[in-house]
Amino acid sequence: MNTVWVIAIAGVLIGCIALGLAVWRMWSRRDPEERTLVRRVTRLPIRGKLRLALALARDSRIPLALRAIPPGLVLYLAMPIDVIPDFIPVLGHIDDLLIVIIGVGLLLRFTPRSVLEEHVARLESAAPGR
Repeated sequence: MNTVWVIAIAGVLIGCIALGLAVWRMWSRRDPEERTLVRRVTRLPIRGKLRLALALARDSRIPLALRAIPPGLVLYLAMPIDVIPDFIPVLGHIDDLLIVIIGVGLLLRFTPRSVLEEHVARLESAAPGR
């Protein structure tokens, strides 16, 4: 039984490392405009990011499948059932993190850039201190 857990943990860790390398490689190949836009999104406060997700979910210029990602992420994180249960140290939370990273990555990747820039600019101008 212990051997199965060791193999499972090793597999998950190898998968996480491979996913991290894939994300790094994709990030390094982005054009400077995309990198700047992603940095602008990451600089938004958490409340701004939530408002951005809500605005993107409501925007009819975005395909329905993409608009379903933000509510889907919230539902997944709120569900008590996980791919890897949270009581398993470290690995239980890594699956949640990977799901969020993949969901946000898909949303940012396939949302039309002009729509995303419009929403980010609106949120940046509404942020206090700007």
